[in-house]
Amino acid sequence: MYADPAAIRVKRVNLSLNAAEMRVIEAVSEINNMQPSTFIRELLMEALAKQMHVANSGAAATEMRATA
Repeated sequence: MYADPAAIRVKRVNLSLNAAEMRVIEAVSEINNMQPSTFIRELLMEALAKQMHVANSGAAATEMRATA
């Protein structure tokens, strides 16, 4: 039925927001024609990708340093 059954999203995370935070999420997701949950997921995945890039860049810079 699915091309890759491992890609099916079945894991859930519970997130609590206050009213102002939720209004911001709803407003920005509406501007982007997205569901709030989809918008939040994409934000999260982008932030994680940036963190991985920073972590990998830092490790590479350390490896490139000359040692005496």
